Amino acid sequence: MEWERGFTRSQLVQRGARAALAGSLLGGVDVLARAGDAFGAESASDTRHFVSRPDLRPPTLTVMRHGKTAPGHLFLAPSSGPGQRGVLIADEAGEPVWFLPTTPQTAMNFRTGVYHGKPVLTWWEGKAESGLGTGTHVILDDSYRVVARVPAGNGRQSDLHEFLITPENTGLITSYVVRDADLTSIGGPSNGKVIGGLVQEIALPSGRVLFEWNSLDHVDIAETHAPWMGHPLDYFHINSIDLTPDGGLLVSARNTWAVYKISRRTGEVRWRLGGKRSDFKMGKGTVFAWQHDARHQGHNRITIFDDGAMPQVEPQSRGLVIQLDQKSATARLLRKYVHRPNRIVSRFMGNMQALDNGNVMIGWGSEPYFTEFGPNGEVALDVRLPKGGMNYRAFRLPWHGRPSVPPAAVYRYRHGQGTVYVSWNGATEVASWRLESGPRAGALRAGSAVGRKGFETALRTTPGDKYARAVALDASGHVLGRSKAIRV
Repeated sequence: MEWERGFTRSQLVQRGARAALAGSLLGGVDVLARAGDAFGAESASDTRHFVSRPDLRPPTLTVMRHGKTAPGHLFLAPSSGPGQRGVLIADEAGEPVWFLPTTPQTAMNFRTGVYHGKPVLTWWEGKAESGLGTGTHVILDDSYRVVARVPAGNGRQSDLHEFLITPENTGLITSYVVRDADLTSIGGPSNGKVIGGLVQEIALPSGRVLFEWNSLDHVDIAETHAPWMGHPLDYFHINSIDLTPDGGLLVSARNTWAVYKISRRTGEVRWRLGGKRSDFKMGKGTVFAWQHDARHQGHNRITIFDDGAMPQVEPQSRGLVIQLDQKSATARLLRKYVHRPNRIVSRFMGNMQALDNGNVMIGWGSEPYFTEFGPNGEVALDVRLPKGGMNYRAFRLPWHGRPSVPPAAVYRYRHGQGTVYVSWNGATEVASWRLESGPRAGALRAGSAVGRKGFETALRTTPGDKYARAVALDASGHVLGRSKAIRV
């Protein structure tokens, strides 16, 4: 069988068998821990530093191009490179809005959700090795207080690839299991070991298993494109779960190059898109490889982030919009998105988010970029992380946060001028700051409001004052919160 780019399966196996590619073939996430150390000697410009919050050191985001974007904030979970690992909400200019370090743990899949009718933040947090994870799933409310930390059910490991809260307030998560297996169908031993991919639907916050699907019970090992390399074969490698309009599950398996529609009731595979046993005839440009983040967009339309590597089998990674025709069993390419001028090849990770205004957001995974495209494919936003920076998924999402803790204010006196540096980590509605100062903490007078300057704003003090506090104001001038009064 010939592949779109002229490679046969045997050539892919030969390439994949190279020891240098072993980690990437498994998903590559084990390099995250090493990458954080490898780029420890960062320059000052690679990491943000704040007087009011010296404990926060997120990576610098550089906006390279900016056009007409969709509403909402930017959601990332930097997992390598300069700065701390953690979960990050940023604004249009790349300025932090909220940052929570998780170092030494790695965070993945940071996004918003709805839990019992209220907005929440969710992510996976733990240790990532060989493309799989061991950790827990986290839920925070809109004041950034922990609602729940939920492990996988049935004693399984909580994998990093998916955590999605359903309309029924349950959680869809990924896990895995290792079994003895006959691997002769893919050139391995008869007494080898294989890693099966698990989908769990769990009750929240208890973690009780409501449904569990094991790829080994439904998908033959021979469907894999991952070659046997002497260790347990990660033949399937689930990296996304989505709900379909009829209540089914859409599951992406990186190592079979296929997307599966699964019955949420019986576990039956209803159809396959792509891979060796596709139920759809793949039209021109629709063949994908080592893909991530398959999402159902309604009207039989699927979006997929097509890594095309590793090993590399396509010229560059792409975001794909594919139309399925159930009657004729055909798949047709509606649109593709590629990074220009850089021909980005994402070795692992990555995502594609369809936005309500017709834009799409693409996170380039192993490569330090995320890009928002307009409806006609034009670049609406292009942002770069520092060298060595990686991010599993990038999102644009609406969010309104009001922290349960007060703003942070610190005083500094330099070159004959006193300054109060103020920030409020996670407050999304702050438009300006007003300094109140005076001779005593109980006798403060209000000064003029100063527009918010990114994460941290500098407020000049008046000579002779002994105490001051910063007051956060919204766009209408209403008070949102006050810092503690500090000596100046």
